[in-house]
Amino acid sequence: STSRGGELMEELQHYGVKGMKWGRRKQKDVSFHKESNQKIITNKDGSQTIPKGFVFNRVGRMPLDVNASGALYVSHGKADAARYIKSLGPTTMGKLLGTAGDKVQHISVKSSLKMASDEEVAKGVITYLDKNPKFLDKFNTSLYSAAVTGDFEKNISKEDIKKALANPKSKESVKLAFGVTATLANPDYADDSRKIYSTFKDKGYDAIPDTYDILTGTSQTAMIVINPDKLSITSTTVITKDVMKSAKTYLKSVEKLTVSDLVK
Repeated sequence: STSRGGELMEELQHYGVKGMKWGRRKQKDVSFHKESNQKIITNKDGSQTIPKGFVFNRVGRMPLDVNASGALYVSHGKADAARYIKSLGPTTMGKLLGTAGDKVQHISVKSSLKMASDEEVAKGVITYLDKNPKFLDKFNTSLYSAAVTGDFEKNISKEDIKKALANPKSKESVKLAFGVTATLANPDYADDSRKIYSTFKDKGYDAIPDTYDILTGTSQTAMIVINPDKLSITSTTVITKDVMKSAKTYLKSVEKLTVSDLVK
């Protein structure tokens, strides 16, 4: 057939080329993600509904390996899947640190998820900071606070919190929320993370945007699912060298994400 003739010509072209073996074919792109045919709905209040059947991709080591706080970090779209593979896949450093994931997990939504708006997340995490003095003290003695103030000697004051809550859309509010949400993935803050997630669950939310990853340019669509029981893994892709190469090659073809001016 014409197709087979083309393959034969490819093999003949490879024959005799230094380093190439007879019959070796040009490497083709490797599929490493699943694209959802469902659409996320933005509601009037700014919250979003992720419908049943929507597909996420993430890199992991075991079925739904939720973190210490019981939440699951997920994302969607080819570019974000590629970013996960590059940063969380079986790299040499990841293996040394024990953080490397060996599979791309393709995850389906079993029943619709409601995700809080950016503004609602800012209000929620800053309110928690305001109402929990022990957490505020811990936050102020950490690097997370310095990321907000830009000064290791300066603490977040009650007045700072009051101003942020008065205008959740302000740069000061976004930056403070950015600092608090950065703690959510840290196992040392797992107890507080669970309590923060509970405040959103009480309001009927199943997920919140991953403010930290989005503002630092790590992801475009990352979110934290706080009711992971509503998700299930439908398939996986083992991260081979070809998969890693394909993901890195794709990333070079798309626009590089940058750190948001809101947190600079």
